[in-house]
This record gives sequence, structure tokens and C-alpha cells, in this order.
Amino acid sequence: MQIINTHTHLIDTSVVFAENNKHQLKYLKGIPAFTDLDKVISMLSLENLLVQMDEASITKSVLFALEGPLLSASNQFVADVCQRLPDRFYGFASVDPNKKNARKNLEDAVEKLHLIGLKLHPPLQNFYPDDKKMWPVYDLASELGIPVVFHVGTTPFGNMVKLKQADPILIDAVANDFPNLKIILTHLGTLWHNESFMITEKHPNVFIDTAAYPYEIKEILTENMIMRVGEEKFVFGTDFPMPYEGKMHRIKDFVDCIMDLNISEELKERIFFRNFESFMQGLL
Repeated sequence: MQIINTHTHLIDTSVVFAENNKHQLKYLKGIPAFTDLDKVISMLSLENLLVQMDEASITKSVLFALEGPLLSASNQFVADVCQRLPDRFYGFASVDPNKKNARKNLEDAVEKLHLIGLKLHPPLQNFYPDDKKMWPVYDLASELGIPVVFHVGTTPFGNMVKLKQADPILIDAVANDFPNLKIILTHLGTLWHNESFMITEKHPNVFIDTAAYPYEIKEILTENMIMRVGEEKFVFGTDFPMPYEGKMHRIKDFVDCIMDLNISEELKERIFFRNFESFMQGLL
């Protein structure tokens, strides 16, 4: 069975470990998910991601850029990886929607770097998704025909972020005003599960990825819930390389978790690749 991991990250270590960022690394060590920061950092290589993809029988992965503090991965960085390994990766851009050049940066990322989606992290990038100041970015994404992935729910970044910026209910206004904009919510809502499912169920253009903790996937992703929200709405993701349940990230754990769910083989195929291929029609 083909498997597409729709939620992965690589970090540009040359930027993260630069002298002017060392104070941020010290901050990271105070966050529970990054307590063993050295081990997390050791996982950040492209080679490790490829090994884990092969171990988990992952066909291709979506690689997210990030324009924001702490964990940097530029659009060019992601594009370079995708150009080197086009048979293994799809690239999604990142722009800071607070900046005046956000639209130009997104247009360049799509038209010059050939990235095929946009990842936004409202609390880390410090904006509210339903702020009308963000509408020009969504409008351009819709015009370009690319999807937008919104981080929703809790984050590991402590007091440097505001959780209310990650409330999935805020996406309701975006989906209302941009019915042709394809949207993915992350992490099954990350402790805002019900709210995320409400938005996904309501809007035909909103999907949701499974990059939650494995125990959450087992508890939440029942066949009844999938059928209620929409069998076409769920896409497989893992949030590599983020730690979970006190363990270092292992992509195969997430594949095994979906494989072990008490759901039909047809639904597993939908989650693993069919839904994403349909969602991205014309872009892959």
C-alpha cells in the first residue's frame, strides 16, 4: 500500500545553530518536549528522515518550510531538498503573514521554487487566522490553487506563544470567506479535537491530518467518527521529528497505529494516500 506522510519538518541547522540564535536553544531546553534537545537535534538530518521513511514504507513525504523563530527552514532550503529528491518529497512554503512582502514571498515560492502548498503556524508566527489582515495571503493561495495548512491546538513552545491563536474555531471564518481554498488542520486538533472535527465536518474544503500522539489516534479515530466527519477528510501525518509520549520520533509507530485501527482497509487506504492525492488534484 502506498503511504504519504503529509506532515514532516527538516530544520536548517546552519541557521538554528548560528551564534545569534544560541539564546533560543537555551530557551528550547526549558520546554518539556525538548528536554533532551541533543537527541532531538540528532534526528534532524535528511539522512535520518529517509531512513525512517524507508523503515515505515513511506512513499513520499510533505516537507514544510517555516518562517518564524526557533526552528527555521526557508522556502529555498525546502525547495533544494525537493529538487534533489523529487521522488521522495513534496514541498510546502512558509511566509510570515504579518510582513508586507508575504504575498510576494508566497508567489515566488510557488512560481519560482515550485512549492505546492503553504504551512502557517499562527501561535509561533504570532497572528490570528481570522484577522482580516491575513485575507490577502489566503486570497493569493486560493488564486494560485494551493492548499493552506494551519497548525491548530496546543504547541510545545511554552510562554512564547498564545494558545488562543491556535483555536481551530478561528478557521471557521477563513473557510466561510474562502470556500475554494483547500485547508488542512493539523494533529487531529491537539487537545482541541472536537472543535477541529466540527470545522472539518462543516466545510467541504477543510481536511485534517492525523499527526497526533499515537494513543490519541487509537482513542479518537474510530470508524464512526471518520464516517461522521467525512471519510474523505483525513490524511496521514506524523509531525516528524517532534517527540511524543516522552519518546523520540519514529515514523513507523504512526504507520503501525493506523494499521492497527479497527477500521476497514478502504478507510486505511484513504487515510494513507487516496484522500491526499484527491485533495491535491492537479498539484502532484
